[in-house]
Amino acid sequence: MRAGILPQAVLEHAVPRLTALAIPTLFLHGRYDMTFPALFVQQAADMIPSASAKILEAAGHMAHIDQPDTWLAAVSQFLD
Repeated sequence: MRAGILPQAVLEHAVPRLTALAIPTLFLHGRYDMTFPALFVQQAADMIPSASAKILEAAGHMAHIDQPDTWLAAVSQFLD
C-alpha cells in the first residue's frame, strides 16, 4: 500500500453500475465496523433501487465471525 501499487479500493461509478445490474443486492454489515461505517452501507442501499441493508448491531468489521448465526439468518432470508 505504501508503495502505491495496490489498486484503488473504491470502485468508480459503483452506484450506477450496481443499479444497472437491477438484481437484488444485500449489504450486510456490522454496526461497529471501524473501517467502513454502517452509515455508508445504508446510504448505498438507499441509492440503489434493488438493494437493501441489514446492519448487525453486535458486530464489527468481521460481522460473519462476530455474529455468525445472525449473519447466516440474514443471508438465508435474503436468498429466500
